[in-house]
Amino acid sequence: MNSRTRWMALILLNSCMGMALAAQATAQAYVGAGPSSEEVAAWPQTPGAKGDQERHYRLEKAGREMPYHLYVPQSYDPKKGAPLVVALHGYGVNYGFFFGYVKELPALCEKYGFICVAPMGYSTSGWYGAPMSVPGAPPPGSRLPVPQTGSEQEQLRERELSELDVMSVLDLVRHEYKVDNQRIYLMGHSMGGFGTWFLGQKHAGTWAAIAPMSGINENALKELDFKKLARKPVLVAVGEQETDTVVSSKKAVEALKAAGGEVKYVEIAGGTHGSMVAPSTTQIMEFFSRH
Repeated sequence: MNSRTRWMALILLNSCMGMALAAQATAQAYVGAGPSSEEVAAWPQTPGAKGDQERHYRLEKAGREMPYHLYVPQSYDPKKGAPLVVALHGYGVNYGFFFGYVKELPALCEKYGFICVAPMGYSTSGWYGAPMSVPGAPPPGSRLPVPQTGSEQEQLRERELSELDVMSVLDLVRHEYKVDNQRIYLMGHSMGGFGTWFLGQKHAGTWAAIAPMSGINENALKELDFKKLARKPVLVAVGEQETDTVVSSKKAVEALKAAGGEVKYVEIAGGTHGSMVAPSTTQIMEFFSRH
C-alpha cells in the first residue's frame, strides 16, 4: 500500500470510527452533515452570552443557514477582551467534532481564558479552500473513496464556500465579542489540519500561531510556502501510528526550521488518527497560551 492509498484509508477509517461512536450516544452527533438549514435557523441565540453555545448565521453566498459551535469562558470580560481559537473539523464530521470528541476542551478554554469557535466550513468535505491537488486522488483501480465529488467547478465552489464560512464566522465572533486581535489562533485535525496549513498561509496576518494535526501529505508539501508560514509559531501534531503522515509532518517541520520558523513537533506515543486528537489539543492550547 503506497502513501496516497494509506492516507485515503485513514480518512475512511476515521469516518467509520466516528460513525461507530455516533451509534452509541446522541451526544456524538458530530458525524455527518448535521442539522438542516431550516433546523439551524430555528435555534435560539443570546448575543454576548458565556458558556457552551450552538450558534448560526446566514451565509448568503451559499443560500443557507450555517451552524457553528462557540464557547466563551466564564472569565470573559467585555472590557478586557480575550484570545480566540478557531478549530477546523476533519472530513466526514461537522462543526460539533471538537467539542463532542475532546471532552476536556471547555475546561481548557476556562483554564487559559480562550474563546473557542468551531465553524462548519460549509460542508463535511469542503477542504477549507485548499488547492485541488490536495489531498489527491487514490491510485487508479483503488476502491477507496475520493473525498471530492461533483464536477471540478462544483468542487471549487465547495472549497471557496468552505473558506468563506470559516472567515465569516471569525468576523462574527470578533464583532460580537471583544477579541484580542493579536492573539487569534488556528488549529484543525485531518482535513482541518490541511485547512490549518492553507488558511494559515493565505491569511497569515490574522493568526498569532497555528497548529495542524494529522493533516499533511506529499501533495500538500509541494503547495505550501514555508517561508510565509515560518513567520508565525507552528505546532505540528501527529499520531505515532500514522506512518506516512509522520514522515510528511517531519518534512514540514524541517522546512519550517530551514525557513527560520519557530516550530514544535508533537508525536503522540501509540496515537492513531483518532486517538491523537485529545492529547494533541491539550498541548496545542498550552502552546497557544504562550504565544
